[in-house]
Amino acid sequence: MIPEPTRLAEIGAARARLDERELELIDRARHDGVTWARIADALGLSSRQAAEQRRQRLVAARRSRLGRLDRAWSVEVVALRAAVADLDRWIAADRAWDGRFRRAALARHTCASARDAPPGPLFALAAYLVGDLVKVGPRLPAPAREAARRIAATVSTKH
Repeated sequence: MIPEPTRLAEIGAARARLDERELELIDRARHDGVTWARIADALGLSSRQAAEQRRQRLVAARRSRLGRLDRAWSVEVVALRAAVADLDRWIAADRAWDGRFRRAALARHTCASARDAPPGPLFALAAYLVGDLVKVGPRLPAPAREAARRIAATVSTKH
């Protein structure tokens, strides 16, 4: 028989998974052009404002969970997350990014996914990202090259 505290912890984990899924579905719906009013209706909420606030609470809960995970892992996670965020911001500002090299769009998606990933997947996604960016070499713009260097340095300390 599973002890009571363990079963209670399972509830928290299940709630976190449901929150993540709800946030993913809300974001996908918004990306696909669904209005906040329709999202509110689907969630059983009274207004579009309530739906927007629900999303904000889900994002805050995710950040809180990631912050707890980051503290539990190490300062390396914080450094890696900062380097990935820097690269993600630079990529978002570079209108020509997707045409810069063959796997640029994949690198953009990997970077965006890594930005909010829990520590384990964060390191795995960062390693893939570094692999794609290293192949570009000097054609990579200097700010992206510097962020990739920081990501590579942090990832290499974990392997």
